[in-house]
Amino acid sequence: MASPVFHGLVGAGLAAVMAGGAGHPLASFLRRTSKTLAAAAVLACLPDIDYLPGLWRGSLNTTHQQATHSVAWVLLVAVGIWLVGRAFRPVQFGRRALLFLLIVIGSHLAIDLVTQDRSAPYGIPLWAPVSTTPVRALVALLPAWDKATLGELAGSGRNLRVLGIELGAGVVFLAAGAGGMNILSKRGRPGRPSLPGGQHSA
Repeated sequence: MASPVFHGLVGAGLAAVMAGGAGHPLASFLRRTSKTLAAAAVLACLPDIDYLPGLWRGSLNTTHQQATHSVAWVLLVAVGIWLVGRAFRPVQFGRRALLFLLIVIGSHLAIDLVTQDRSAPYGIPLWAPVSTTPVRALVALLPAWDKATLGELAGSGRNLRVLGIELGAGVVFLAAGAGGMNILSKRGRPGRPSLPGGQHSA
């Protein structure tokens, strides 16, 4: 499965696209949306919270790719965060904020589906609890990490290559998201309501 590095960069890139309409040069746009990008990076990694029990035991994959890697879990967490946010900041947590949460957190599942999986069960329980049968894409677009143990994670030379691929692809995705919205803003695209992170949402 992909690491938090790639998940976080993709989440930030999606946030850059959804927070478009800043109407400022790229550097200013990134400064204005930095809190949103950081929040999106964290949200995109949430399903990997199931690493924590394995981290405690010294075997990362012990509880990985289980309930937190399902559509039902993403829906529950996204709606839960949205309801809490709406209770305290109703203006900022409108319908677009809920869509933002669903897309950013859900991106984790999409990425894991197209990432190589080299240990059973192969895939993620996408439709749990209705079905616990693991699901994965027919083609893997991203390589897997060696991470059965903390020692393997830190000591595998192959992981440096995987990290390089994730960093490269993730930075390109983030830059494309931010740069694309900057170009649209310069062309006079009307500003859109923005997202959680100090900005407004419809």
